[in-house]
Amino acid sequence: MHNGRQTSGKGNVSELKVLTAYSEAGFVVAVPFGGGAPYDLIVDLGHRVLKVQVKTGRLRNGCVLFPTQRFVGHRGTQRRRYKDDEFDLFAVFCPDNHEIYVVPMLKELTEGRLRVYDTRNNQKQNVRWAREFSFENHAVELRKEMELVGIEPTASAMPLQRSPS
Repeated sequence: MHNGRQTSGKGNVSELKVLTAYSEAGFVVAVPFGGGAPYDLIVDLGHRVLKVQVKTGRLRNGCVLFPTQRFVGHRGTQRRRYKDDEFDLFAVFCPDNHEIYVVPMLKELTEGRLRVYDTRNNQKQNVRWAREFSFENHAVELRKEMELVGIEPTASAMPLQRSPS
């Protein structure tokens, strides 16, 4: 398989995983038409929308690593920083551990790092722990925010109830 298509395929899988997670959690999700937007998904909270840039992470040396810049040019050889107002957050799907992490925009970094496992030297300070950015924590915070403004998540988040046979 051509490398560009392989990269695109990984990105498509990550976008689908993140879209599915938001949808299963009861949020309304939209995809921008045409591929020209600087974000991959829109999550409609009723009182505001979140513009989400999806990235594929990789687990290396106890950390989930993901790019925080866009790849442009022939075969994606150039990197460009995102502008402050292009999107609200990164949603990172890591196929190595099948987890989704939601991280605010990291303007000054070229690569995001979320620590999954303890450091070898037991460092605790200045560590961005992956568990603090779990999709589950993010969904709980969004639900709280929606409740504060009187909005309920969609019915799609409710478990299906079967009628007695």
